[in-house]
Amino acid sequence: MREHSDMVTISEAIKEVLTESNRVVSAEEVIRIINQRYPNKWKESAIYAHLYGCSINNPPAYTQHPSLPKFLFDHGKRKYELYNPEKHGKWNKGYPMGEKPTEELAEEIETEEKVSFGLERDLEEYLSRNLNHLEEGLKLYSVEGLSGRQYNTDVGRIDLLALDKEGNFVVIELKAGLATDRVVGQVLGYMRYIRKNVAKGKDVRGLIVADDFDERLKYAVGEIPKLKLRKYLVKFEFQDIET
Repeated sequence: MREHSDMVTISEAIKEVLTESNRVVSAEEVIRIINQRYPNKWKESAIYAHLYGCSINNPPAYTQHPSLPKFLFDHGKRKYELYNPEKHGKWNKGYPMGEKPTEELAEEIETEEKVSFGLERDLEEYLSRNLNHLEEGLKLYSVEGLSGRQYNTDVGRIDLLALDKEGNFVVIELKAGLATDRVVGQVLGYMRYIRKNVAKGKDVRGLIVADDFDERLKYAVGEIPKLKLRKYLVKFEFQDIET
């Protein structure tokens, strides 16, 4: 074990491994090396979350993990490399921008993120009060004043943590617009955390709620019995305002 390991963060440990490797490395290899150097210090799910959150070319990482440094390049299939702008190009909030980002695209990205965040926040607010509309008997988890809304874990923040009518746990992840296959690892990490640290023998399953789902996500979820997809529909209502 390295000296003063208590002072090392997960991000620093990952950067250490990638710097020494100086090549594309799988998440499994990163975790193996970190566990050898810092035994029993971090959970695997926490390291996976940091690999995702520290990647410069993952747009959701900027909203889901805004405080994490962005120094990795994600090659997909859980393979990572230290980010090199000369090799990988320049990126702005997870999007390729070329040598110099255009003002129009930067504004478009910022607007999309604000709209997405607003929709997710409104959806979260509605469902936190009306979980029964999502599934009969579903209710927000609460214990000793701790709410299941924006439930903090070692691997990230769960949008909604609920209990079903049987008293089993349901991890709910909300996505405004199109949900991609990247969300699968995120939700599975949350589910595993709840199973190991909170559920106390109760069952744990997951729900991804979004406006639409890409094909790879549908195929992936089809192989995971305890993870389901639910599509939300927006209904506009209007009322007169007295003037």
